[in-house]
Amino acid sequence: MVLPVEAVVVFEKGGRVLWSRRLGHRKELKGDPINSLIGSVLVEGKGGQELRATIESYAVEWRYANEMDAVVVVAYDKSMELSVGGELLERLRSAATRLRRAQQQAEFEPRSLDKAFDAIAQDVETKHLAETRRRAAAREEVEEDDSPAEEAEPSLSVEERLRRRGVASKGAPRQQRKAGAAESVAARKKPTVWRDAPRKRVSEADAAELDYGRSSAADQEAAYQKAYMPEAGEAAAWEEEEEVETKPGWLGSLVERASGTATMSAEDVAPIMSSLRERLVAKNVAAEIATEICDSVAASLVGTRIERFGRVRTAVAEALSAAVERVLSPKRSTDVLREVLARPSRKPYVIVFVGINGVGKSTTLSKVAYYLKTHGLAVGLAACDTFRSGAVEQLRSHAKCLGVDLFERGYLKDPALVAKAAIDDAVKAKRDVVLVDTAGRMQNNDKLMRELAKLVSLNNPDLVLFVGEALVGNDGVNQITMFNKALMNFADNRRAIDGIILTKFDCIDDKVGAALSVTYKTGQPIVFVGVGQKYIHLKKLSVNHVLNALFH
Repeated sequence: MVLPVEAVVVFEKGGRVLWSRRLGHRKELKGDPINSLIGSVLVEGKGGQELRATIESYAVEWRYANEMDAVVVVAYDKSMELSVGGELLERLRSAATRLRRAQQQAEFEPRSLDKAFDAIAQDVETKHLAETRRRAAAREEVEEDDSPAEEAEPSLSVEERLRRRGVASKGAPRQQRKAGAAESVAARKKPTVWRDAPRKRVSEADAAELDYGRSSAADQEAAYQKAYMPEAGEAAAWEEEEEVETKPGWLGSLVERASGTATMSAEDVAPIMSSLRERLVAKNVAAEIATEICDSVAASLVGTRIERFGRVRTAVAEALSAAVERVLSPKRSTDVLREVLARPSRKPYVIVFVGINGVGKSTTLSKVAYYLKTHGLAVGLAACDTFRSGAVEQLRSHAKCLGVDLFERGYLKDPALVAKAAIDDAVKAKRDVVLVDTAGRMQNNDKLMRELAKLVSLNNPDLVLFVGEALVGNDGVNQITMFNKALMNFADNRRAIDGIILTKFDCIDDKVGAALSVTYKTGQPIVFVGVGQKYIHLKKLSVNHVLNALFH
């Protein structure tokens, strides 16, 4: 095999290997990268969202096969390029899932995956070779472009070749030869202008040319207006309502032939629950949570009396809807607007936004600011991300676009003290709300989590909201759990997260299981979901939307 792959492994999340294949020239792997992946990356959550890590002398990539509670891993020499690793993993994951589904409850038979892998590997290897040849051809083309022009035109005369090189024929005058050489050099390369001489002053024109990041405040504000502000007459997402469809279509094919019986038994319910579990996992619900939901639904159905000649479908649909609604229905109020209006008038309502890096906390905070401002509240922003370069400037641009006040103290300041000063300033200015932006941090970084806990302890906000991506699926459960644990361990007041905002909710199509998983596992309500880039693309989680996506 030409693929630079050393090993491919499929193992359960509990650690049991279901299938493996050694492909490399080595008799055995140096060290144990697979066990290292399980112990230091997957279990401790250090992988983040990249699904790739460097362990010892290997590059390791993986994909989750949630339907079978497994992980598919490929390991290869970290010095090699493997552009098709992602495709190899995706196709192997699909093949393993199909085989597992076909075998249903039987023990997974490893040999059943051998033939499928051989076909996948052969196809992927062909693509790898084609990509390798393409890159080699591209390198050769670059080298040819860098070679003298006459090599591409072998028919040129010797005199013409010499002239193009800047060297005249023997009979040419010396000055002509020099001019030709100078002209050739000038055509090939522009001289470097060094501006570090102590006595050489840089003109305004030179300074403007060197300022690659220049743009007027008006230009930047116009760009934010275009990107984030709604157009005239454009309705806000939070004003939209969705009605639930009362007859889940996929259940029809499952129980169409099952007429009602006097009392539903465990035998009647079992095949329906098996199909339901597969359905939930396919919609990105964690396998463990899907099983618990199915057990809950089954318990509510067994022993239920149904009218003779009635259909099982209606009873199952109602039980499913009730179970999902119980999970998603918040145990505390998620109406931020009502809570702000009910606060004591002498102090602002403080919301702290937390989360890992790159999930869109600042933009989400700005959407919430727009939502509150449109309802007549005076909003202030607090720039407490004093670590990430450009964070303060980004929030300042949002504040100008929104027309709200920004409190900031620059960089390398204590975020907890900046937040306290921002709240004190809001009291003096009689603002209704203070939205606190914080630096993104990984959930297993104790130092940064202690810093966040200090901010929460010192300022005792009314609401701590975790911002996460709906796209990460069930990894979000681990993120929120770790944030909660860190806050409760490190904060003096043992304060935990109060609610969740899921961004990019419009990008997950019907795979809304992450919302179900994260709410079920953490017990925290989803306050808002982001459904686009603009400030108006924010809405409350619709239980009806989740039901329709899960059951249709």
